[in-house]
Amino acid sequence: MPKKSNHKKFDANFTAGGLLFHEFMVLEKLITKPNNAELLKSEESQNVYMGIATLNARKRILSEIKRRMAYAPDYFWENYYAWSEKEQKLALLFLCLKTYPVVLDIHLEVTLPKYKIGANLKAYDITMRLDELASSHPEVESWSVSTIRKINVQYRKAIQDAGLMENGKLQIPYGLSDSFWNYFINTNENWFLTACFK
Repeated sequence: MPKKSNHKKFDANFTAGGLLFHEFMVLEKLITKPNNAELLKSEESQNVYMGIATLNARKRILSEIKRRMAYAPDYFWENYYAWSEKEQKLALLFLCLKTYPVVLDIHLEVTLPKYKIGANLKAYDITMRLDELASSHPEVESWSVSTIRKINVQYRKAIQDAGLMENGKLQIPYGLSDSFWNYFINTNENWFLTACFK
């Protein structure tokens, strides 16, 4: 049995809102500016673009947006706002896989193997993996049932929104340009093509 480690590898912050596609779209004018950190900070109090009623909810979502932005490779946003909606959603999944170790773990340990054997992805498969992680990671063990359920639901919705799954059936996303895939190859993020079943 693996030793329990004191280092917290996993957190449950992905539950703040899946891909956050709408939020990344309405914040385009702020994200694409060189001083985006301070502009996003002022959006927290001013709520000009987001239209989220409570300050706490805005803070939580903006905190996750900034966290994901920190993982974006060079020229990501210039490309992102030029890509099609399908490509944008898949690119946001890329940021989630890079930002949240729990999302990457589920994707590589459950979803990818399921795709390779042609099996559908079920909520139960993800629950089993999270149970497994709980046995060696105290932070996962401490998550509530509703947090586990939320991660499960958000993850499946995210890969569906990103075009990797339809009605539980895993699929290679279609209708994407070569230049989209080339961006990930050129930024040394080739692993993402494997993550997209290519």
